Amino acid sequence: MQFLLFSKIPFEIIHPIDLIESYCFQSDFYVSYDLLSNRSIEDVSKIGARIDKNLLRKCKIVIGQTKHLTMFKYDLDQFLNLTEKTRIKHIKELDAKVVQKLLRFKGIGLSRATKVLHTLYPKIIPMIDKQLQQEYGRKINQGWTQEQAFQILIDYYNNFIKGDNWQNLNKLSKNLKKNKIKCLTKIRIFDILWWSYLKAKKLNEKEDINWSVIKWKSY
Repeated sequence: MQFLLFSKIPFEIIHPIDLIESYCFQSDFYVSYDLLSNRSIEDVSKIGARIDKNLLRKCKIVIGQTKHLTMFKYDLDQFLNLTEKTRIKHIKELDAKVVQKLLRFKGIGLSRATKVLHTLYPKIIPMIDKQLQQEYGRKINQGWTQEQAFQILIDYYNNFIKGDNWQNLNKLSKNLKKNKIKCLTKIRIFDILWWSYLKAKKLNEKEDINWSVIKWKSY
């Protein structure tokens, strides 16, 4: 299956179901995090975000004050059905009222901020890990900083409606459910795919490994 990252970086997953099943089989994150039916903010530690209790309490206060934001009421399908202008409005509101407030706390970068939000709102909020931020800064927007977090989020969501991304994600989601792989939202499925791609790309550049599952194209 062909995918795009930020609508400009093409990569191919030869056997996406196998890759995702392998990730879930090997990863403690799937058992301890993805399979949780009821989550609290403290569960962010189960996805690898180590945040001390006092700092997590501050994050909880910010999110509690803004839990009624319209964006949190959507799932990904609903959000992508909005006009781009409306999506951008909601993203900028999320950034101003939640993300930037979290980033003011020492020890909370964009990666941890989005992991906290994804833990509570896994159907709509992505995890913008450091690897993804670095790729965005290198290939898409070299002047980007965390202070413009809304820019990477706008490009992230726009990416879903480019090329075959959305069609392929819908197909993957249905097939995974048939295979009894539970609790993976479409946001999380794409998270596993791009994370695997960037990891494979990095190892290829370092060790010259010819991967049989993940391919990328020059552009």
